[in-house]
Amino acid sequence: LQTITFSVQEIRGPLSHITSEVFRRGMKIVPTVKNPDKAQLTRFSKFLSDANVFDQSLEEVLRQFHFDVNSIDDGFLYLAKEYTDMGDGKVTAKMQEIRRLNPALMEFDLDTAGLPKNSHFLCPIHRENIQETPGKCVKDACDVELHPAMYKYYHRNKHMYFTDGEVIHLSKFSPTETYGWSPLLTIFEKALTLVGMDKNLYRYFFERKMPAAMLMVTTDDPESLRREREHIAAQTRIDPNYIPMVAVSARNQRGRVDLVRLFHTLQEMDYLPVRDEIRERVAAMWGVTPAWQGAPESFGGLSSQTQQLVVMSRVVEGDQRLFHEKVFPQLLKAFGITDWEIRLPNPEEKAENTRLSFAQQKIQIVNQFAQLGFDVKLKEQGVDIWDADFIVSGEYVPTAKLAGEQLAVGIEQQKQQMQEQQEMVDEDVEYE
Repeated sequence: LQTITFSVQEIRGPLSHITSEVFRRGMKIVPTVKNPDKAQLTRFSKFLSDANVFDQSLEEVLRQFHFDVNSIDDGFLYLAKEYTDMGDGKVTAKMQEIRRLNPALMEFDLDTAGLPKNSHFLCPIHRENIQETPGKCVKDACDVELHPAMYKYYHRNKHMYFTDGEVIHLSKFSPTETYGWSPLLTIFEKALTLVGMDKNLYRYFFERKMPAAMLMVTTDDPESLRREREHIAAQTRIDPNYIPMVAVSARNQRGRVDLVRLFHTLQEMDYLPVRDEIRERVAAMWGVTPAWQGAPESFGGLSSQTQQLVVMSRVVEGDQRLFHEKVFPQLLKAFGITDWEIRLPNPEEKAENTRLSFAQQKIQIVNQFAQLGFDVKLKEQGVDIWDADFIVSGEYVPTAKLAGEQLAVGIEQQKQQMQEQQEMVDEDVEYE
């Protein structure tokens, strides 16, 4: 499944678009209380730029984790901790690394009944001390309570066991008690069809070792045809505009010329429409619209394009919700952070377009109130356009009455202007 994901452009492209949109505006750390403790972020802030021994940032690790969730429907995030025995069987943990584990090498540690946390037990300090029954660690007089294993990871021909607090598991499409169900299995035949179409194009344009067509002439005198063919080739080399005339023997009424085509054109195979159809079906599995795949025909109009952006924004918001509800709380809990939370900002198109639409609706409603004769005032000065609120007061004025009042006001203004002009004329006469 991983090989197909990275080999087929129609699959890798949509998944990369989703991951890029989810983390496009980065991650923000916001407080959850009025006076948050900034000391809680001292150690966590280092992991934002260097989360493991490979010098990966936390966002890079989460991008890999998110790609696994969309492709395999199983993502495993490993929280490597350093444990210290505090005495009396108490153990403290300190975060050391955050890494993405390959889903192909990760398993749930289940017993014969299919239940976890019953098959193996481990000591967090002496990881190599794996027991099949619960109890306490007896190595080096450790006396630490053994923890039940939830996962096992195949590494260098041996299994490494982890507890449920050391691995964050996430499924998106078909979450179950254990593993998910990859959407690639649903479109497996379509994915293989795309692979075959790519290989067909490669062979058609690059590895073609036979002629595109063959001319078959039925004649009783093939030697004369051969001599005529050589004569035509010689005349064509001398004059490219030479028009050849071929005589075919028609004895027994069997002479004819047939053109046998050995290859078909892309239009004859209906190649491009079929490929576009499969591409849209594959991308629809993840909710990625054609506009996000660089398809020129998808930009048919403003309403269609806007609807595609809305659909994509909903997909991104759904993935961000998975992180907000199932990944980030466990991650912050591992660092002991209680006054802060991690947020992925909503897609920019969704937020700005929605707020601007609401502002336009407010203005339209206010205009309708003003046309009915009500007094409309701005509630607060110096605010953004989408935060502007209005206060409506007064009484309803019928349209005819309102028009009459406006006409009367206009006449009154004209009278005042005429009176002012007359006064100015009188003053000029007196001055003269």
